[in-house]
Amino acid sequence: MSESEEDLKLYEQPDFINIILLILNISLFVLKLLFGILTKSIALQADAFDSMTDIVMCLTALIGILFTKKKPNEKFPYGYYKMENIISLFISLFIFITAFYIFLQSFLDIINFFNGKMKIVEFSSSLFFFLIISLLVSLFITLYLKLISKKTHSPIIESEANEKLFDIFISVSVLIGFLGVFLKFYLLDSIVGFFIVFFIIKGGYYIFITSIKTLLDAVIDFDNRTELFHLIETTPKIKKIENIEIRSYGRYIFLELELGLAKDFPLFQIDHLKNMLTNKIKKKFPQIFKIIIIIHSHEKIIKTIAVPLENNLGLNSKISEHYGECSYFGFLDFQEGTLLKFEIIANKFVNEEKR
Repeated sequence: MSESEEDLKLYEQPDFINIILLILNISLFVLKLLFGILTKSIALQADAFDSMTDIVMCLTALIGILFTKKKPNEKFPYGYYKMENIISLFISLFIFITAFYIFLQSFLDIINFFNGKMKIVEFSSSLFFFLIISLLVSLFITLYLKLISKKTHSPIIESEANEKLFDIFISVSVLIGFLGVFLKFYLLDSIVGFFIVFFIIKGGYYIFITSIKTLLDAVIDFDNRTELFHLIETTPKIKKIENIEIRSYGRYIFLELELGLAKDFPLFQIDHLKNMLTNKIKKKFPQIFKIIIIIHSHEKIIKTIAVPLENNLGLNSKISEHYGECSYFGFLDFQEGTLLKFEIIANKFVNEEKR
């Protein structure tokens, strides 16, 4: 079970981590882009714009954390979590445009190389050391995020740790491309740039699709849906799962449940059942942020039977053989085979003329 944010040290808190990551990623983006333009390295420029996806992740995480602290109201009953998806959607479009530019430039450089118009990429020892340092920083950040995600069970930190693994792979590719420049094999830089474009598109596509699905209020595919069903169904007194919807609001998963209870469940214990089930689900699936449970108690059907009686002796009354000429009527209310009520009423019309 994840620790509460109050129990975490400053360097373990998601908002602090994302602020540091945001500063670091913006710095890497600016430096890589600057060095890429100065040395005419398309691979380094591509790596710079790949860092843009990391900046998006940090921004959306910070926005999500900020709006998590804002309470829902009548206008926004589910809170403000979709704000990060609106911002992410616009940035993903910018990422696609950038990827297209780098793809086109890399493609043209490769075509020009085979046409005898080779692009010269300038080698710089300071840039070479910068690439090694940025690679080591990415490696350190990845290990740090992995450790924190294991301790806090934060899905935000875990996703950022996985993203950083791709950054290490891309940084190694850029370093190899730059070694090609050192060996005067300039084409390798364009090939690496062409290769990195696909990672940029992959990151942009994920951000775009996730944002669209959330903004359209799509039901998401929850990986542990079967386990979740089993946990709910095995909870005592829950007879049926009438409806289950799992939606994503920003980075947060909302679970909406409609449950049918057993017929003998006391109504005054419904709130206790809701709290118990909520805690049970959150303990098993900490990635679920909010749970809304709607209870439908099955209505107990009452059957009323009318019996003609000759006298009024309670349950010992004699049954009359003539319905219209009986002196009394007995009314018995049954619920699931149990007698709830027995009432005898005199027949006021016994002496009336029959037609």
